[in-house]
Amino acid sequence: MTEAELDILRLKLKIEVHQLLLRGLYTGLVNSSPTGPQAYRDRFAALRQEHSKIAIPGIPPEYSDMLSGEYQEALEDTLSFIEAGFRSS
Repeated sequence: MTEAELDILRLKLKIEVHQLLLRGLYTGLVNSSPTGPQAYRDRFAALRQEHSKIAIPGIPPEYSDMLSGEYQEALEDTLSFIEAGFRSS
């Protein structure tokens, strides 16, 4: 394994740890209230909508589209992962 590959692996592992901690924090807060899960699902839906059309200024449109698509996919993955820990309404 090269040093660059090891660095990428470390970054991926840190991201995974951050996602687990984030999910734990959100689910602890959200599931402590009977109305919490739906309230946060609504808030997350609003976040998805707000971030559905972003443009990155100063770069060519095709790169902006690609990066905004990657951003939206990362946001969706993270929000879905957190929501999976919410109690059913």
